[in-house]
Amino acid sequence: MTPPVLKTFSALLLTLLAGCGVAPTLPDNPAATADDPLPIRLAVDMTPEQLTQWTSHYYYYTEIYYPEGRLVRNAALDAFAPLVSQVLPREQMPTPDVIIKVSGKGSFNPLMKVFYADVSVTAYLPGGEELGTFKSSSEVGAIVSGYECAFQSAYLAAFQSIGRKLLASGVLSSVAPQN
Repeated sequence: MTPPVLKTFSALLLTLLAGCGVAPTLPDNPAATADDPLPIRLAVDMTPEQLTQWTSHYYYYTEIYYPEGRLVRNAALDAFAPLVSQVLPREQMPTPDVIIKVSGKGSFNPLMKVFYADVSVTAYLPGGEELGTFKSSSEVGAIVSGYECAFQSAYLAAFQSIGRKLLASGVLSSVAPQN
């Protein structure tokens, strides 16, 4: 018979190994929640080169190789989805209210097993008028075998921070139609 503590630990370990063990929470800003998003169509824009970028980091004698461009865009889409009524990649949205150009760079400290993400967002109106540039960083400690999920979590947390900054600055609400 297995002790209950061991069963709980085993279940937790399997969960961590199966996917993202660290999941950042969504922004807790009352101005825009998943129940009350701003009525804005937001397009996430990246160059084709950025989107297809793969990055590698060395971990002892192993190379961690991951699709950084795809992870950055997916994290931006996930982070901004609760804040606005619609968010899609730029190529899938013909008439957005706001376009955000996103970029990100991740790094990994193998000694501390910490994943870092530095992201930036520049918001534009469809006519090209710049609304502002926002930057954020985050770090996530995780098991090394889940490196893609760990980087995704770090990017997500950084973009969520930018989402809070965008809401606090009034950039998104200034574009939203007034009722």
